[in-house]
Formats: sequence, C-alpha cells, structure tokens
Amino acid sequence: MNRVVAIIVAGGGGRRMGGGLPKQFLPLGGRPLLDRTLSAFTASPQVDGVVLALPPSVSDEMKASYRSVKKVLAVVDGGAERQDSVRNALAAVPAEAEVILVHDAVRPFVSEELLERCVERAREHGAVVPVVPVRDTVKEWDRAEKTLCTRDRSELMLAQTPQGFRAGILRDAYGRAREEGRQGTDDASLVEGAGHPVVPVPGEEANIKITTPEDLRMAEGFLRRQPDFRIGVGGDAHQLVEGRDLWLGGVRIEHERGLLGHSDGDVLLHAIADAIYGALGEPDIGQHFPPGAPETKGISSRSIVAHARGRMVEKGFGLVGLDAVIVCEEPKIAPVAPAIRTAIAAMLSLPADRVNLKGKTTEGMGFEGRREGISAWAVALLVGSFPATEKGTA
Repeated sequence: MNRVVAIIVAGGGGRRMGGGLPKQFLPLGGRPLLDRTLSAFTASPQVDGVVLALPPSVSDEMKASYRSVKKVLAVVDGGAERQDSVRNALAAVPAEAEVILVHDAVRPFVSEELLERCVERAREHGAVVPVVPVRDTVKEWDRAEKTLCTRDRSELMLAQTPQGFRAGILRDAYGRAREEGRQGTDDASLVEGAGHPVVPVPGEEANIKITTPEDLRMAEGFLRRQPDFRIGVGGDAHQLVEGRDLWLGGVRIEHERGLLGHSDGDVLLHAIADAIYGALGEPDIGQHFPPGAPETKGISSRSIVAHARGRMVEKGFGLVGLDAVIVCEEPKIAPVAPAIRTAIAAMLSLPADRVNLKGKTTEGMGFEGRREGISAWAVALLVGSFPATEKGTA
C-alpha cells in the first residue's frame, strides 16, 4: 500500500547556475543533485512511493531511467510554475495515499530523521512545514522614509521541505487554489489559503536548498572526503547482416548492413550498460533483459542503458566518467564520434567531456577485420558518496 507518497519537484528548466543543464541535474560529488535527493526518499522506510516531476524537455530515455528506480510510481511533466508541477504530480498520486510529502529536488541532504518527523506530525496535525530559526538580524527597507528598519526576528522562521500533508488536505488546497485562481509561494501557503492550519516542525540547518554556485560549493563540503569508487568493464559483439539498421551509441549510422541481435543490436550501448552493471556488482544484460523474452524483442538499447542508469540511482551511485572503444573496419568511427558522444552523455546525464569514444581496426585480423561484425568495450567509473553526517556506508 502506498500510504506515504513523496512528490519530488524537479520540473524547472532554469539554468541560472550556468552551464547547459538545469540546476537539478548539476553534479554534486559525482552525482546529479536530483539523483541524490531521490535516493534519500527511495531508501527511507517512511516512504512507500515517489512521484517525480521532470522538465518536459527531458528525454524519454532519462524518464525511463527514473521510472525503473524502486518506489518510483510515476514520472510526470513539470509545468510552467512550481505549483503546476506539483498539481501534475498530485494527479498521479494513488488514491489510497494517506500522507503526501512535497520536496524540492535541489535539497539533497534531507535526513531520515527529518522524513520521520514530517510523516508523523503530518498524520497528527494534518499539515506541517519544517522550519529553522532566523539567526541573522532582519532589516526591512522603508521606501517612504528611505531607511532600513530592524524587525523582530524572534517571530520569523525559514521554511524548508519536505512539507507534509494529509492527502485530503493537500488535494483540497490545490482544488480551491485552481477554482480561485490563487497562487502560492509554496504548498503550505495554498493550504493556509484554503483555511487549514499549518504546524511547524524542527527543520535542519544541513537541509539546504541549492540555488546558486555558492550553495553548490558549500554542499561539496558536506560530503565525505573519501568517496566510494567502483570500476566496471563491459564488452559485446554482434554480426553484421543485410536488412538491418546500424545503431551505435544510440545513433543511426548510414551503412549498408546492420547488427544482428534480439534488440536493435547496439554493441556500444550494450558494452556501456554491462560496464555499469559490473561496477554495481550486478548480473549482465542477459539477466536483466533475457535474449529469448518476447517483450524485449527489437527494443531500443537506449532502454537498456536507461535501466542501468536507474540501478545506479537506486544504489546511490553516480557515473563519473566513461571510456569506450568500437572495433570495426567499417564504418569509420571518427566522423560520427561527436554525435555518439553527445547522445551517450544525454542518456546518462553527463557532461560530454566525461564520455570518451575511440574507433579501432584490427588491420584485417579476426571477425572485425573480415567485416563480419563489430565489437565494443567500455570502462565505467562510478562514485558513491554521502553526507558526512549520514550513518552507514556507500
């Protein structure tokens, strides 16, 4: 039963942090912020299910990787505003849910103790918000007098997430807000506007929201200095045959023959997936995607990589770097390598400079040299690191 469901809001497409990625996908200690946040919720015994709101621009493969994570019930498109993203996610929360938590994807250091407090108090009071006291002196600009005025900080608190609600209260608040055309700065403000009392619970200073480059640098200091590195090696080979499209690294290559396989035959993506599975200590592709199973007949190998990435997220690891080799006499790899690297980086939510690809020939030796087939090899470096305050191991 999905009695406690968490909505993780990652629907924004903002790039104020710089670079080409929305902030929720920026790396922190080798893992995207969102992956760290999601792992905290899926690992918690307090949480039965998760609904994830992602930007509509996120690729289908990326969405599939998150759907494959244990406890993820649905992945929905985010909206123009945060409130729209939560509303879309709320529609995917199962009807039997008793408590709903709503959490910002860019708060990756939420603790198990905070989750437990929010769930217990939400059941008891109906609506709760974790808060921390305002420690600095608060000033307000008086426009009329053109001077700063000191305000009493003792009555002020800083709100955090996850904010917890009995499911009926949150659904009622969002329904009324839509009817009245009312906007809120957070979910609790909508609940307040619907006439429901909201109770504070103790938040945590470490539960920071990462919105600026300075926040990201500070967050790095929360991580252990000795991360857990894992290395995996993967390889695959397929025969070249007439009447098949040639797929390498998720890119369709112009060639007179394609690779034979139960799936689309993409040897490079198969090697990459096996390298990730190997680093995680998991069985190879054949165990996850049995070659004789009718449901896997003709599937895109992008789906296989998405599954491998989902297993990384679930186990608390991130991909630091990837090095791969394609062995064939033809086609020539150098002209298509940039497109392949870009495609692989997008599938794995990596910067392109973390993906390396080389093409090699065997100078006529072996099945590759006789142009009978193509082989590929990949090495994946994974890292698992957790907040310095967290108990347990990576």
